[in-house]
Amino acid sequence: MIEAGTDEYRAKKNIQVEKIDSKGVFRRSRVLDQTKFDELFLSDKIDKFQYSAAEMYLNLMKISGCFLRSPSLKGGVKTGFRESANLMASKIMAISFARDCLRNLGDEYVVAVETCLAQDKDVDLNLLKTGLDALVKYFHID
Repeated sequence: MIEAGTDEYRAKKNIQVEKIDSKGVFRRSRVLDQTKFDELFLSDKIDKFQYSAAEMYLNLMKISGCFLRSPSLKGGVKTGFRESANLMASKIMAISFARDCLRNLGDEYVVAVETCLAQDKDVDLNLLKTGLDALVKYFHID
């Protein structure tokens, strides 16, 4: 399974090993759940710095609660309104400065970056690249 990457990579991705010849001596691995920005990177449409910025921004989106999750039906720790509001505010703040960096370019850049990352859809490549370049500077990647 060396051709399928590291254990960590295989744990994160859905990888299918395919036989190339009839006996199965030669095989190749295919990542089945590539994202749009994975595809853009692999086809050299975005560079490694833009790809890293996309991953970091996507992680901030996850932290800030941009993606819906199913509710837990288990009992949990009860918190008051103030504690809940503070928790929600701190989650929103996790992405606010990075989003401001995009918003300073224009709303169309925010839409391009977040649509590509969150909705996994094709967007205007120039808008996406410019937005990712701004995030590269924001995250001090280059």
